[in-house]
Formats: sequence, C-alpha cells, structure tokens
Amino acid sequence: MRSPEPWLSLCLVRRIGPTIMAAVRSLIQRVRWPVTGLGLGTPANLAVLSPKHRSTLGRTALAALFLGIMAAFLVLALDQLLFAGVSLERVKAVGDLPFGRRIVIVLFSAVTEELIYRVGLATLVASVLFLVLRRTAHHAANVSIWLGILVACILFGLAHVGNLPQVPHPYLRAIILNGVAGLLLGWLFWFRGLEAAVLAHLAADATVYLVVASLV
Repeated sequence: MRSPEPWLSLCLVRRIGPTIMAAVRSLIQRVRWPVTGLGLGTPANLAVLSPKHRSTLGRTALAALFLGIMAAFLVLALDQLLFAGVSLERVKAVGDLPFGRRIVIVLFSAVTEELIYRVGLATLVASVLFLVLRRTAHHAANVSIWLGILVACILFGLAHVGNLPQVPHPYLRAIILNGVAGLLLGWLFWFRGLEAAVLAHLAADATVYLVVASLV
C-alpha cells in the first residue's frame, strides 16, 4: 500500500497542531494543582518571581538538609527503642551494595517518592478535602493540608513494608517510622516547598544508606 504523500502529512500537522495546542492551553488554564485557596509555593519559584525571597533560598536549603539528617537519626533511635533495631538489617543489606549504586538509590528515592507522595497523593487529598470543606469548615485549608499529609504518611509507610516484611509488626513499624519522616517531609513540602522536601529526603537517605550503612 502506498504511503501518503509528504505534503499531505505536512498539511494535516499544520491543521491539527494548532487545535491540539489550543486544547492543551485550555486544559492547563482550567486545572489548578493544587486548587486555588490551598496555596503552594516553592522557594525556587518565589526566588525567581521576587528578589526579596532570594536571600531565604539558601537558608531554606540548609535547614532542610539539617532536618533531614536529624530525621534519619530520630527514625533509627525510634526503631531501636520500639522495634529492637531491626532496621539495621535493611541498612546492612544496602551497605553491601556498591557505593555508586547506593548513590543512585538515594537520588532516585528522594525525587520520585516526593513527587508521588507529596506532589501527588498529599496534594490530591488536600485539594479534594478543601473543595468539600471550604464552604462549611473554619480553617479548611489547614485542615485539608494536614489530613493530606497524614494520608500520604500512612501510604508512604505501607509502601515500605516490603523492605522488611518478616520482622515483628511490619505494618506498624513501617507506618510509625516512615510516618515520622513523612510528617516532616509533608510539612516541608507545604510550607517550605518541594525543593526543601526533596533535600531533606535526600539528606535522610544519604545519612542512613551512605554513612551509617558504611559503618555498621
């Protein structure tokens, strides 16, 4: 079967292309993520838009890194106190991997998990709840945001059950330990920006899987 003439394909692209682009622009204008009223700004975006925010960008980054490191040690301490330190099994297993592979795991996890659980799930839950509550509840935005953070924390914990499924109380352990980290990351995401949450997540994972894993 003979293929269409090149000029015909070019004409179709020229006719259909603008229509598709117009539809995409219309969709972007209609979709609010998150919905208007919740509020969500990121330090980098604010720094670009307003010179007065540029001086705070570095402080936000340093604070996020510090909080991530502290969160890592807090989670390890809670694991030792409540669950006999079983997380060290996972840390040792990761420590046996090549260092370069561990770096890839840390970077990949920090970015993808923040996109999934904070940008995706927490924002989705908060947006839906805000649409439901904004006309009837006081402080609907704050309530929606924190419920979104909590739901994302639980799902974040459940997603990590598979790391150590054979230990006692694997679901409770995963929800508590990862939930502590998830609360911090959720707060950073909503009130300091996605970049801060990613940096804190990166610092926490690097502390556990690059530093501690090399020592135990």
